[in-house]
Amino acid sequence: MKQNYMKGLNYDDFVLTSEGLKEEDRSKAIKNLQDYLKEQKGRFLGYQVNHNMTYDEDLKPFLNMHINNVGDPFIESNYTMSSKAMEKAVLDYYAKLWNGITPHDKENPESYWGYTLSMGSTEGNVYAIWNARDYLSGKELLIDESKGNSNKVFNPSNLSKNLATNNENTYTPIAFYSQDTHYSIKKAMRVLSFETFYEIGSSKYHCPLRFPEDYPSGYSKGNLGEGGWPLEVPSNHDGSIHIPSLTKLIDFFTGKGYPVFVCFNYGTTFKGAYDQVEKAVNALVPILKKNKMYEREIPYKEKSCHGTVIRNGFWFHVDGALGAAYMPYIEKSVKEGKLSLPEGYDFPKFDFRIPEVNSIVMSIHKWVGAPFSCGLLMTKTKYQLLPPANPMYIGSPDTTFAGSRNGLAPIVLWNFLAKHSEEKLKEMALKTEKIAQYAERRLKELEKVLQIDLWVERSPLALTVRFRKPNDQVIFSNTLSCETVFVGEEKRDYAHVYAMEHVTEEMIDLLIEDLRDSDAYQEFNDSPLEVEIHPMENCLGS
Repeated sequence: MKQNYMKGLNYDDFVLTSEGLKEEDRSKAIKNLQDYLKEQKGRFLGYQVNHNMTYDEDLKPFLNMHINNVGDPFIESNYTMSSKAMEKAVLDYYAKLWNGITPHDKENPESYWGYTLSMGSTEGNVYAIWNARDYLSGKELLIDESKGNSNKVFNPSNLSKNLATNNENTYTPIAFYSQDTHYSIKKAMRVLSFETFYEIGSSKYHCPLRFPEDYPSGYSKGNLGEGGWPLEVPSNHDGSIHIPSLTKLIDFFTGKGYPVFVCFNYGTTFKGAYDQVEKAVNALVPILKKNKMYEREIPYKEKSCHGTVIRNGFWFHVDGALGAAYMPYIEKSVKEGKLSLPEGYDFPKFDFRIPEVNSIVMSIHKWVGAPFSCGLLMTKTKYQLLPPANPMYIGSPDTTFAGSRNGLAPIVLWNFLAKHSEEKLKEMALKTEKIAQYAERRLKELEKVLQIDLWVERSPLALTVRFRKPNDQVIFSNTLSCETVFVGEEKRDYAHVYAMEHVTEEMIDLLIEDLRDSDAYQEFNDSPLEVEIHPMENCLGS
């Protein structure tokens, strides 16, 4: 193996004392960290993070300022050291890219609303799930307050007796997400006490899905829990949600009066798959209408007034942490004939062209690239929650999740978009597609030479390629991500590479050299095998 195998940093070099550190020790520690990170960056292949960044050229002056976008991005606060002007500009950009109604207008319920996240998409997922839970539970929205219904909370204890349904499930939303969903969704369910279809179904009902008829081909019994219920909505082999299973589950629960939250994935964490959101929604809408969940009346009763509001009995969220950033440019490239779709594969639309989509999140640090985790959430004005408090201290409604918000995040994103035309962004998207194709081809070539089934697979248009997990040395040297996946009834240990913008063919070639080493798959080989490394021709359209 050509690279030295590093075991990480030495903690003893960084121990702090009450006296601080001598200047030479402090400088040495910082240099050690720089050297280590530079070494790892040169072989960074396993995670969806773009390391091709030059923000120090433009943003250095902002590092000695505390920039805080506390409060609503569209309402200036008393904290004047903010970047809300840039934040509004990037929100407008993505609202247009995702076919939302711009600009944000608090008087137009259909216009978009959103904000930049201080965390990655995890924060946006938590906020969207919180929003969905309260919306489906009948809690008050900003739009309700604007109609003069101030200080009302729509929930079963406040419901008008003559209008309220007798169904105990009416204000009990339940969640649906696939087995390939990011772990942040599952964590948010626990934090927000949001029950899943599995938790309710396995405790109260017989599962409507029959095994194996109603499941995707190759689905494993290892993904089933109590009473034969699937732990999550089954996924297809490529990692996308299995729409027939989803529709049958939604039909079952909405038929019993439960409002539903569905999380779709747009670039799954490990397989890089894109849920066919439009196809799924088109299949679900007739079911929702049949079960009177497409629209429903939420009654309320207060001392001063009586009435109802009309709400949906569903919330469709798109976790586009990775794919929402670049797939619009891939779609444009396909339409221009610069990229061909795999045979039989329809481009997976995901955005606000689908009127039933309620919210979308995107991570900035992934495809775009940022020196810290950050992201963007977008929904519609009509779905905004009434804030739990309106703090005079900051002078702006606290309509976001974080409170204090990273003011550098919108500056980073604004700077990136200001320096990249749409043509450049299409070129960047096509480049990463080409690198993913190259990685897939090199791994399949290696598979033939080693005469080992490396399980090489790439989901349609995915920027990631998965393959048999190698030894720990290769994993560390290339910062590979690993996961155990059921294939039928077989448990397989996979690794994967991600074709982000900083990844080059040369980096893939170095991985191939590591993998052909005798120790990479020691259980199969006792001696190294040679494999010729040569460039891949351009597989993209002209």
